[in-house]
Amino acid sequence: MVCCRPGSIARSRNATLLRSFARCRQLCIKCNQSSAAAPVTIIGGGAAGLTAAFFAASEGAKVTVLERTREVGKKILISGGARCNVLPMEVDVQQDFFTESSPSALRAIFSSWTLDGCKQWLEDDIGLPLATEDDSMKYFPASNSSREVRDRMLAACHRMGVEVLCKAPVTGVARDPESGQWRLRLEDGSEHASSCIVMATGGLSFPKMGTDGLGHRLVQRLGHSMHPLYPALTPLRGSHPAEGQLAGLSLYNAEISCSPAAGEGKKRRKGARAHRSAFLFTHRGYSGPSILDLSHSITMALERGQPLPVLQANWLGDSREAWQERISAAAGASSVGSLLRKHGLPQRLSEALCAELGLEARRVAELRKAERSELLDKLTGYPLPFSGHEGYAKAEVTGGGVPLSEVNCSSMESRLLPGVFLCGEILDVFGRIGGFNFYWAWVSGRLAGLNVASRLHSQKSDST
Repeated sequence: MVCCRPGSIARSRNATLLRSFARCRQLCIKCNQSSAAAPVTIIGGGAAGLTAAFFAASEGAKVTVLERTREVGKKILISGGARCNVLPMEVDVQQDFFTESSPSALRAIFSSWTLDGCKQWLEDDIGLPLATEDDSMKYFPASNSSREVRDRMLAACHRMGVEVLCKAPVTGVARDPESGQWRLRLEDGSEHASSCIVMATGGLSFPKMGTDGLGHRLVQRLGHSMHPLYPALTPLRGSHPAEGQLAGLSLYNAEISCSPAAGEGKKRRKGARAHRSAFLFTHRGYSGPSILDLSHSITMALERGQPLPVLQANWLGDSREAWQERISAAAGASSVGSLLRKHGLPQRLSEALCAELGLEARRVAELRKAERSELLDKLTGYPLPFSGHEGYAKAEVTGGGVPLSEVNCSSMESRLLPGVFLCGEILDVFGRIGGFNFYWAWVSGRLAGLNVASRLHSQKSDST
């Protein structure tokens, strides 16, 4: 085990951070002399875990974070193309998050902390200046540096006296029947005793970052059930018009829809439609926010052997009626391809669609009614065939997890395991692309941290 502190901070010109990490070095010395016992132990040093640690310590709890890798917040570092989209500018919990658990339970958790309150915490308590990106409705650090997000989170935890141990993978958790404490077994054979624990272990996405689903396995061994896990917010594999000729082509206002399999009726969830956003043809299929936001419907069905939904693309997000008017108003000599390009369809896609429909050399005025109808279908509801997905290696998050019915949504404490709190990706919740999953990490981590400290204080009061 080693004490975590990011070396990049040592090179920072920010005096506050330098003072914070001077204190951190003192804490590191204490880490190596630790008695391997703490009232509150956070398992996992990601966004949710560090947030839980901060808030538990802010309420006076002695907190230790156990991180299995060599540094905390590794997924923070790679998020948003290393820019780290920390929050969305607007939130609609029902539309922006997905859970197989009760929607009312999810709303109850989010009602504990407003978006404005979370933003103020990041700016004032964490010391992270934020900037808006109005076209995408996102908040980023003003520095556009994900490393600053991680480093300031860690610095804030150290200011609160949090002990952070890296290279400390937990392999088992059990309650001591005599003392009532939780015993955490570490990979090196040592044990760590704790009055309360917070499970903030993340999921299975981005295994190169050290995620392996450990937390899900641990809580299952302790009695929790689990909605089956699957990769979410991940690119899809599939063939598309002109195959490899379109690889690398982006559309920036595509509207992708996902409809239930034919004949499934009420057995399936209602169809979903992604926000108009970027769509990317890849060498193996499709990606971009418009695909990632709906990919869970595909991956869930594939992983669970369920009937497959239907995926369709409206390439420019324009209505069928709008295209009908453009076709009707086109000059008689206009070719179909020139009409499509005139109204924003990229040339490569225009050529691919015309070739597929056999309209390469046709003028708009020559189109028969059936040909016009088929062209409109391809422009506003093109079927996107898919054969698979890119899995956890490229998934932003993990779908499935511990049902919200098994935690107290006002505290994040397990209903089955008193003294165990859960937050972040281990639970059956994830959001769409755009800072929503960080918001979930901040909200659930805060709620767990505040309430694990409250429980600890109650235990002390009861024992006196």
